[in-house]
Amino acid sequence: MYSFRKAQPDQADAIFSLYREVVAEGKKTGASHWSEDYPTRAFLDEDIELQRMFVLEDGNTLIAAVSLLETDDLDDEPVGWQDVRSCVPVRLCVSPEYQGQRIGEHIMNCLIDYAKSQGYKSMRLLAAENSIAANCLYTRMGFVCLGVIQLYDRSFNAYEFVF
Repeated sequence: MYSFRKAQPDQADAIFSLYREVVAEGKKTGASHWSEDYPTRAFLDEDIELQRMFVLEDGNTLIAAVSLLETDDLDDEPVGWQDVRSCVPVRLCVSPEYQGQRIGEHIMNCLIDYAKSQGYKSMRLLAAENSIAANCLYTRMGFVCLGVIQLYDRSFNAYEFVF
């Protein structure tokens, strides 16, 4: 049975270790553009402190993490976003041993339910163009690709899901 909840400060080390594990696996498989420089411990600590990081656990095992921002640099991108209160999930991370089991979809569904309960009307996000798993996930979930955005020296598909 999976448990979805806000991350707690005493989980910071385990969460950072999970991200490092995902970065290492992504480098081996080419599935991720994250590096040793991203995401930083400072980002994760801030997300935990501001209570905008969520975790998914299988019993006592941390299996996924994601942060939910009120806004970010996506809002300024001219791709036709809906003019509604939106939120942005960032840094979605699934343990390598749980990948391929629809854990990303599970945590995103939990996050969507949470966002709705907080009065958000849409969710916006980016997926690297070459991230097959992420693009498949968001398309399968009903996110609409509004175009390609160039950020951080990369091309990203810009997705929106209106509730």
